[in-house]
Amino acid sequence: MLHLLDIEYSKVKKYKTFWAILIIYATLIPLIIWGISALHFGQEGTPMYWKGSSLFKFPVVWNGVTWIASWFNLLLGILIVLIICNDFNYRTFKQNVIDGLSKQQVIASKFLFLLALAITVNLYTFIISLLFGLVFSDGGSMFSDIYYVVIYFAQTIGYFTLAFLFSILLRKTALAIILFTLTIILNPILTGVISLAIGDNSIVQFLPINVISELTPFPLQWLTDMMSANPEAQKKSMEAASMVISQPIRTVMATIYIAIFVFLSNLILKRRDL
Repeated sequence: MLHLLDIEYSKVKKYKTFWAILIIYATLIPLIIWGISALHFGQEGTPMYWKGSSLFKFPVVWNGVTWIASWFNLLLGILIVLIICNDFNYRTFKQNVIDGLSKQQVIASKFLFLLALAITVNLYTFIISLLFGLVFSDGGSMFSDIYYVVIYFAQTIGYFTLAFLFSILLRKTALAIILFTLTIILNPILTGVISLAIGDNSIVQFLPINVISELTPFPLQWLTDMMSANPEAQKKSMEAASMVISQPIRTVMATIYIAIFVFLSNLILKRRDL
């Protein structure tokens, strides 16, 4: 396993784009958090007063940071497309087989690398959440909502495996990036069209992109406290929330979609000439 990971790492360790994208990811997240923490709305002392820093107190910080980090899953997905398509463009897939690896080992090495990268990204997210939680918190249960980091890991794997599938289907970097990007960006439009066509908003919750993207929901904990003084607004919020599938069901469904993406990718790579 370590040998396979070492082979994959050797392909990216001098790839400047790989490191540039990771640096952008690692830099922008804390900068955005600092920016949001400086915001405030309303008049201090009133029920509707809101401070951005409340988003990064324990335990809501785990939801807040992973929600922000999820904005960059598109960027990380594009990175996966670049890495996989480079293997086709430079024929390193075929070279690995010539050098003695079996076809299944070559495929496994890619999935192992995606898993290792997802673990690295989530470890960074955990550290950022912990640090900002310590900075802004004055109490509260530190780890009660830490499961959001695990859910973010599932979301990261979901985007990675989808990007992987597009890459091996198209094998062309530009085309794969365009299709992957449009799938994510145009998903709200597609969701709206399907909702209007079938006259049911609940069905679209089960579309793959919706399931995966909603794994890290907008953090509502601070909003619930703020709206407690406004019963009517709270009632409408709860009615809207009731239309959303529960987090456990969404996580199970995301896992099923990930398994499908992996299965299809593996099947295509086995049947095609590397």
